[in-house]
Amino acid sequence: MKRPWLLLIGMALLMAGLLIPRGAALQETPPATLYRLLNYTRLREGLTPLSESTLLKQAAQRHANDIAERGTATHEGSDGSGYRQRIRETGYRAWNDGLLVGETFWMGLGTAEDALNWFRNNPGFWEHLMDPRYREVGIGYAEDDQGVHYFVINLGARPNVLPVFINDGAATTDSPQVAVRLTNEEAEPLGEGTWIGRAIEVRMSHTPDFGDAPWMPWEPLLPWLLSDTAPGEYAVYVQYRDGANRTAIAEDVIRLVGEGEVAPTPPGDMPPPIAPPPDDPPPPIEEPSDNDAPPSPDPLPEPTEIVVMTPTPLPPVDTSPDAPLPEVAPTWTPLPEIEEEFLAPARPVDWPVLLALGLQAIALLLGGAVFLRRR
Repeated sequence: MKRPWLLLIGMALLMAGLLIPRGAALQETPPATLYRLLNYTRLREGLTPLSESTLLKQAAQRHANDIAERGTATHEGSDGSGYRQRIRETGYRAWNDGLLVGETFWMGLGTAEDALNWFRNNPGFWEHLMDPRYREVGIGYAEDDQGVHYFVINLGARPNVLPVFINDGAATTDSPQVAVRLTNEEAEPLGEGTWIGRAIEVRMSHTPDFGDAPWMPWEPLLPWLLSDTAPGEYAVYVQYRDGANRTAIAEDVIRLVGEGEVAPTPPGDMPPPIAPPPDDPPPPIEEPSDNDAPPSPDPLPEPTEIVVMTPTPLPPVDTSPDAPLPEVAPTWTPLPEIEEEFLAPARPVDWPVLLALGLQAIALLLGGAVFLRRR
């Protein structure tokens, strides 16, 4: 009589697992959402994406936890630290003696989309996030007991760190034909010492030794064919070279999936073409001194109160079939999500309904168990 009971218990567990939505455990975290939207927006502004830095994220998370605990809107930490000090203490070494870093934050009752829209509607903050000199970002996130959300964004640019992005940072591709987006040295175009300045040539390879890979002129987008067509992870290595023959190496990884595992984006759903970065470096920007460092670029306007806001819709993207496409490989999907997914909030899980369905399933199984015992 034990075997029917074991069978029924196994069936109950299986049904309970099927009742839980697959996306419930895979929902995007708030900082991941803000990172995705920030890069999406920079691409639409004609800028390169930002690479995630674990060091900048450590500094940002430290301050997010701090201001959430205090409920304050300030760049000064409870220990008296400034953002430059917090970033330095992680080991992040930026250009200009570590001063080419920045911090901005948002606190309110909304979502990551609301935070980005608030930045968009405040020019000082927006110019900071859209600064072409920055190449890396770290986002910290915390929430207090009142339900207020705290996003801290740290930005920076390090010597010899020139990230590359396969299909603009997409995690997967269903085609071995991809496009690689390159960054360049916009913070210090002339370089310094052995540190590379603005690159004029690049070469690409499937391996980090580059072998006999030829040099080619630097371009913001370069087509590339993965080394195989079998599903799996593939790395692309890029070596930059400037006019003084100084070099730097970067890499990115993408997972090639089987046909049908990831639906390709129809051409009509692709965003408008993205312009390459400007040829001339941005003019220097004066910034007030911080409590832990001398004056340097990058002004940081500081919010002084909690921002409670109403969501502002982002400008629409031309998704008509006649919209022009980027001049890259025809099978490349430049952004992993279309505009509708960009704006749509995550659907909440209806747990009461799921619980009711689960209880009904258990009741049916128990009835079946009683029936089997009577037999």
